[in-house]
Amino acid sequence: MLKYRHMPHLTDYIARSLRGPVMSSTQKRAILQVRIREEDKQHAEHLYDAMGTSLAEAVRLFVAQSILMRKLPFQPVAVRSKDGTAAYGSLKAYGDPNRRSEERNAWIEYLATESDDSILGPEEVDIHE
Repeated sequence: MLKYRHMPHLTDYIARSLRGPVMSSTQKRAILQVRIREEDKQHAEHLYDAMGTSLAEAVRLFVAQSILMRKLPFQPVAVRSKDGTAAYGSLKAYGDPNRRSEERNAWIEYLATESDDSILGPEEVDIHE
């Protein structure tokens, strides 16, 4: 298996490219607790260890990238029901198969009118607050 330990630490790389030196560990004061399945945690730890980083660093990268992009740093994928009409997760209660095309058209219209000003540049984001 290919190891990435020879590469600079991912968080250091992103921090240098955004604002300069990485914050000291004394500046990391907030604690985030998340409940996930033990199996998922173990798989993620194994994955990030193989990449030369940790699950905690991956979470910090996720937060930094979310702040930078002002959105999720990836495109979420919904799991469809067998008939393809059910909404996913907490939106399931609001799903209406009869309004699907109307909702799709509204979303397309929104995307067409959205300006690129909604995404901040690296100089406008302070991930060290």
